[in-house]
Amino acid sequence: MSSHHSCRIVVDTPRVKDKSTQKTVFTGDESALLIEASLDHRRNKVVLVMIGLSAYSIAATGCLARLALPSPVSFSSVDKPKSFDPSVSRVRKIHTRNGQKTRIFKSQIQQLKQPKYFNQEYTCDAQDAAEYLPETDLIRRSLHGIIIGSMKGGTQALHTNLLTHPKILSSGMHHGELHFFNRLYKDRRPNNGKVYRQNIRDAFARVIANRGSYYSQRNGMKDIASQQNKHKVGIHSAPIYLFSGRKIVARMLCAAPWVKATAILRNPIDRAFSQYHFIYSSIRKKGKHKPSFDQFILDDITLLKETGVLLDWNTTSFNSYAGSEEEFQAWEQYLHYAKANGPVGRGLYSIQLEILLDEFKKYNKSRDDLLVLQSESSKEYPQETYHQAIQFLGREARTVRKHRHVFAKDHHATKYLDDAGISEGTKKMLYELYQPYNERLYNLLGTDEWTGVWDE
Repeated sequence: MSSHHSCRIVVDTPRVKDKSTQKTVFTGDESALLIEASLDHRRNKVVLVMIGLSAYSIAATGCLARLALPSPVSFSSVDKPKSFDPSVSRVRKIHTRNGQKTRIFKSQIQQLKQPKYFNQEYTCDAQDAAEYLPETDLIRRSLHGIIIGSMKGGTQALHTNLLTHPKILSSGMHHGELHFFNRLYKDRRPNNGKVYRQNIRDAFARVIANRGSYYSQRNGMKDIASQQNKHKVGIHSAPIYLFSGRKIVARMLCAAPWVKATAILRNPIDRAFSQYHFIYSSIRKKGKHKPSFDQFILDDITLLKETGVLLDWNTTSFNSYAGSEEEFQAWEQYLHYAKANGPVGRGLYSIQLEILLDEFKKYNKSRDDLLVLQSESSKEYPQETYHQAIQFLGREARTVRKHRHVFAKDHHATKYLDDAGISEGTKKMLYELYQPYNERLYNLLGTDEWTGVWDE
C-alpha cells in the first residue's frame, strides 16, 4: 500500500471480476482493508480542518486585538513619547453618524496622497452674471448672512435670536438650517475646479421658492421671497460649511461675494462631547450600537493621523507645518473620509478659518465680513451677542420685550445620555491635542477676548 500527499489510498491486491455485472469486486479481507484506509483518510481530514481552524482563530484574535488597542496618544509639549508611529493599519473602522462603520483600507489612504485629489483650487465662472446684485434682489437678500458653524456651538440659538429683529427673516428650513451649498445644489459637471455662478443662483432661487407652506402663512409675513419683504434680509445656518473645506466656501463666495459669514465657536472638548450625545441619544439610536466616548474620539484621532493632519511634533515643527500646503492637502483628505462626523477634527478651528480666509483673499473680500463669536460668552451674555451680530449684519440693533424670553431659552439643547462626564485621562489627552491649535486660533483672531479663553 502506498500513500500520496492527497491522502488517496491505493490498494495493490488482486481483484475479482463479477461476470454478471462486469464490475470489479473485492474479497472480504480486501474490503476490510479498504474500509480501514477510508476511515484513516477521514480522520486525517478532520485533524487538518481542526488545525486550520485553530490557526485562523489565533490569527483573527491577534488582528482584533491590534485594532481594538490604539497606540498611546500624546500631544503635550512635555512628557511626550520619544517615538510616535501613526501605524497605518490595513483596515480601520470609523464610526459614522448612522451608527454603522466605514472600512478604510491602506491602499485607499495611499491613493489619496495624489495631489490631484485634494486641496484643489476652485475658480468662479461668472457666466456673464454680475458680481453684485441690487439690494432688493431676492438672491442678494436671501444670502445676506450665513451662520457657518460650528456644530453644537449654538448656531440655532444665535439664528433664533437674530430673527427677533423686524428686518431679518429666515431663508432656511427646519431649525433655520439650509444645507444648500453642500447638499441641495448638485453640479453634474466633471470636477474641473470651476464653480458656476449663475447655475448656483438659479438653483438657490428654486429652493427658496419651494420651501413649503410654513413661510407662506400669515399672508407671507415670514416669507423672504414675498414682495412685501423686499427691504428685509435673510439669514440661515449651516454648521457643516465651516467643516467642508474649499469647495463649499468657493461655491458660497462665487454665488454671493457680498455674504456675511458668522462662526460661533465652542470649547472643542465640550463641543465633541455634546456631538457624541447628540448623535447617539437614546431617542435617535435606540437599540443600535453605541461606542464609548473614548472610542468615538479615538476613531477620529486615528483618521487624523492616518491622513497626515496630526503628526509627531517631536520630529516635525508644528509652526512650520501649520498653514502649509501639506497640511491643507492632508485636511482635505481627512474631510473626504470624516464626512459630517469628525468629532475631534471639527474642533480644529484654526485650520478651518485659515482655509476660509484664504478663499476670502481670492475674492478681495475683507475679513470684516467674518464674525467669530464665543459660544460660552454668547450663552452668558445673549443681549450683547445679539447687538454685536445685528450690527455686523448692517442693521440697527433694537431691544424688544420678547428678546428676554427668546434669549432665556436653551435652543436645540443636547439631551445627554447619562450623567457621566469626560474622564480626566481623556480630557487631559484632548486638552494636549487642542492646545497648539487653540494658540494658533488666538493668534489668528488677534483680540484680547480670545487669548487663553479655553485654557485651564
